[in-house]
Amino acid sequence: MKKIQEKTARVGLRFMAAALVAMPLAACVAPAVEETILPARIDYICANNQVLPVARGSDGRLAAVLVDGKQVNLQRAGSAAQEKYSNERYSLYLDGERAMLEESGKVLFGPCTSPVPLPTAPRYRY
Repeated sequence: MKKIQEKTARVGLRFMAAALVAMPLAACVAPAVEETILPARIDYICANNQVLPVARGSDGRLAAVLVDGKQVNLQRAGSAAQEKYSNERYSLYLDGERAMLEESGKVLFGPCTSPVPLPTAPRYRY
């Protein structure tokens, strides 16, 4: 009986040690933030029934929009929005199901929304 008690105590100590090691690691992972999964191609519906066609590169570094029938290519830029693409003249902001396109600081298309609900997925930050 004493051997069983000793073995049970050792197993309990191992469990407690594992829990103590895991707790600080768990603190390193922030809670999941829901992020919209943006498709490679979407036609946003904007104010005044304008359509803003957006095509994103597979690696997320490039995007293209149509302005007055001409394709404008943009590169990924830092932003508080989920994604921002810009060149010297145009800036495209994509944030969830919303979008906006500016030309030299003036809003050309916006506010724009996705015509269909877009899926979301949790994004964990370490």
